[in-house]
Amino acid sequence: MISNKKWQQLLALATTGEKLPNDATKEEKEAYESLVRDHKVMLETAEKHGIKNPEMYIPFEVEGDFL
Repeated sequence: MISNKKWQQLLALATTGEKLPNDATKEEKEAYESLVRDHKVMLETAEKHGIKNPEMYIPFEVEGDFL
C-alpha cells in the first residue's frame, strides 16, 4: 500500500513532468502512470470547459479515531 505522503510525492513528479526514480516499486510505477494519465485528462477537460489553472491534489492524512 502506498502511503499518503508517497502519493503526494508521486503526484508532484507527475504534474511537473519529472521522471520516476529508478528504485520505484511496481506499485509506485503503476500509480505514477495513472497520475500522469489523470493529469493529462484533467488539463484537456479544463481547457475544453474554459477552466484556468486547474489543480490536482491529494489531501493530507487525517489522524485520529473517528469511529
